[in-house]
Amino acid sequence: MSLRLEAGDAINRDMNVRTSAAVKVSTDEGISGVCRCSGSEWCRTLIDTVLKSVVVGEDPLNFQRIWDNMYWATFNFGRKGASIHAMSFVDIAIWDIIGKATKQPLYKLLGGYRDKIPVYGSSIDLSYKLDDLVKIHETFVEEGYKAVKMKVGKKDHNEDLERVKAVRDAIGDDIDLMVDANNSWGVQTAIRMGKKLERYDLYWLEEPVRAEDMDGLAKVAASIEIPLATGESEYTKYGFKELIERKAVDIVQADVSRVGGITEWMKIAAFAEAWNLPMAPHARPDIHAHLAAAIPNGLIVEVFTTEFDPLQFDYWTDPWHKPKDGYIELADTAGIGLEVNEETINKCQEVGETPSRRRTYPPSRTR
Repeated sequence: MSLRLEAGDAINRDMNVRTSAAVKVSTDEGISGVCRCSGSEWCRTLIDTVLKSVVVGEDPLNFQRIWDNMYWATFNFGRKGASIHAMSFVDIAIWDIIGKATKQPLYKLLGGYRDKIPVYGSSIDLSYKLDDLVKIHETFVEEGYKAVKMKVGKKDHNEDLERVKAVRDAIGDDIDLMVDANNSWGVQTAIRMGKKLERYDLYWLEEPVRAEDMDGLAKVAASIEIPLATGESEYTKYGFKELIERKAVDIVQADVSRVGGITEWMKIAAFAEAWNLPMAPHARPDIHAHLAAAIPNGLIVEVFTTEFDPLQFDYWTDPWHKPKDGYIELADTAGIGLEVNEETINKCQEVGETPSRRRTYPPSRTR
């Protein structure tokens, strides 16, 4: 199932297609767990050809053994990328089963540190004209958000500065403002831009250089006053161990659908806590609200604009609660609280709707 839209960031210049898919895991006792995910074609292939054989027949309460079995089954071609994504979706669905079986919402099952979590409004807005950019962040504030995030990464760095200033002037000094460069700068550019952006009292600077360049991230983090947020493109506890030990991150953005699922995300959160680092997970408020609320170092959760992620309300029944006054309040619904809207999906199948493809472009590099 897919939807066309107009959006872009510094990596994906033309993000004009939004897809949505689901993984469903069922037990012999009639309990099913689901996970909202992306990449339906490769995900289905990996699950059907590799993961299913090591998951079917297991007790879902043995989640750690299942995780290890999936990891070793994909070890020779995995450890990062598509195989960890597919593992993540299965693991999340298994935790949904555990929540339903124990009649506990996920956040309580994992620790229940709080029952609500702060959120920030986020938009894929690098391609927006200045007036539209300002308007969308003013709308976030009008809706009760206390923090917003915008994209940077224009070829003209002065244009980036102009856009950040315009948003800061529009939302005022009482609203936290984050900026996300999406891996688009070189180290020296990131340091130079970071210093220029300090005047706008930014809450964080996100992914200023390539995610693989941990030495570069560490140099940027040590050279600017703005906290450096990163980790959405990293995989498993091993990747975050290196990221944190190299002091290449101030705010950890582990994405549950990329790190290996809930089982692995909780380990990363514990490691970050030991280093006194907060968790501000990337996207996925349906699950990340639970996770960030479950732990003592949960900081804030990202919520995209509705026009960028409208499928969540079309293809799911009982979707996660919309933010109110800058927070998501967790419900007492068992598990994650999402169910696939079978009626809508059946209609899509009847008309033969299939996921569209889009071309992506590598980010321009500056030094």
